[in-house]
Amino acid sequence: MRNTTVIPRTSSFLIVILLTGCAHVSRDAVMALHITRLSEPLHVDGRLDEPGYQRVTPVADFKVASQPGVEAQPTRAWLQWNEAGLWFAFAAQDATIVSAPPTEDEHAVDSRDRVEIFLWPENSRRYFCIEIAPDGAVHDYAARIYRRFDDSWTSSDTRLAAQRTADGYAVEGFVPVAALRAMGVRGWKPGTGFQVGLYRADFRSETPEDPIWLTWVEPNLPKPDFHVRATFAPVVLAP
Repeated sequence: MRNTTVIPRTSSFLIVILLTGCAHVSRDAVMALHITRLSEPLHVDGRLDEPGYQRVTPVADFKVASQPGVEAQPTRAWLQWNEAGLWFAFAAQDATIVSAPPTEDEHAVDSRDRVEIFLWPENSRRYFCIEIAPDGAVHDYAARIYRRFDDSWTSSDTRLAAQRTADGYAVEGFVPVAALRAMGVRGWKPGTGFQVGLYRADFRSETPEDPIWLTWVEPNLPKPDFHVRATFAPVVLAP
């Protein structure tokens, strides 16, 4: 988001809920998400047809940011890991896709449907943002609190793919260990932890300047803003 969970049925994702007296969900009261270890590599082609996607329960409880009670478009996200790096994927239901093929202007993505993954290494002042549109256009950048953007950073070492589907679009990505370490992730083994944000921008043709923003963590802000710590949540690599 540059412009401005489901509790699993299986043990593939372990979510630890921290009970507090807060009336809203915040980063400190949400979860520690244990990322499943892959038994076989995935093909980054945007198809999401490998058996691993059937064995792992996705994050699916996305919320409409700053609009309590509004139903979100169905969105699923998967996080998996192995010794090679971090694998992620999104499946977004969308009957009114607003998109276009990639161009040299990565800011063109800002006005398109897209999914977003933000990675924030522990003890780092910077976090890293990858936004992918349905036709494969990408906007990537680094940032600091608050809204200090660095477009010189690029996710060129990652593999990304997007595909339109019968009911919307899917995105798949892989971030290699070398890129994660360059970001500041310390180690890459069971128990390694960092912060993640998972988001979606859902544009409608009738309201092109006012997309619906979806987030996996709702910090109860007066207006959508994903560049705050409250929309990140901790993740840990599972054995």
